[in-house]
Amino acid sequence: MEENLESQTFRNSEREYMVSNLVIHQIITYFVVLFLCSVTVFSCIWMLMIIKEEGFLSIGGIPVIIFFAGYSSYVGIQVLRFRTARVAYHQNGFSVTKNGNVSKYSWSEITKTKYYGIARVLRLFGNNGKTIYAIHGITRDNRKFMNKISETVGYTTDVF
Repeated sequence: MEENLESQTFRNSEREYMVSNLVIHQIITYFVVLFLCSVTVFSCIWMLMIIKEEGFLSIGGIPVIIFFAGYSSYVGIQVLRFRTARVAYHQNGFSVTKNGNVSKYSWSEITKTKYYGIARVLRLFGNNGKTIYAIHGITRDNRKFMNKISETVGYTTDVF
């Protein structure tokens, strides 16, 4: 018997799919973001110490480390905000359940999408410019949801 993490229910003869956020993925995400934030902070301190002792020209590739670790930390924090949320989607829209509060959106309410290609993270923005949801393409269910958004709303793939 094949294990299927995708829950299917029927409402008004419409198939609804659930995006599962497994606990193990939540834990891994927390540790990775904590690690990347730590690397960013320690690299900044390291660079300042080198500048103080040896001068500005001695920093080498440390700014590159700071940039990529800081960028990854920023994107990771965006995902962490919605890591415990549950998402259900269907033909006409989707709903986000976070801390017991349910927010329902139609596909047309997504005014902007931003895909962080290097981190495989997709952010959805609403009419007010705030983030509706951020998802990482780590599991099959997440990728299916991202494909649905791509088909329905569309987004461009940018590295940064």
